[in-house]
Amino acid sequence: MQKRYRYRFTLDKHGLRDYDVKNVGYVFESSSPKDAIRRVDKVLKDYKESGRRLSYYAREFLEAVAISAQTDLYEEEECC
Repeated sequence: MQKRYRYRFTLDKHGLRDYDVKNVGYVFESSSPKDAIRRVDKVLKDYKESGRRLSYYAREFLEAVAISAQTDLYEEEECC
């Protein structure tokens, strides 16, 4: 049975508006939990540096992806 990552489920069932999906689209290309965390950090850093603002829902989504990816990493470490 193939493992189903939490971060992937969060990406698939996001519920964001098209506008928000466009703004955080870089995160959807994540290939692993570690990559997802790196991409979330990059999106947040880019928005902070440019002075643009993310919507509340986009920020909450990024936080959810980061939390679920951290949980996946933690379970991988405990498992093996």
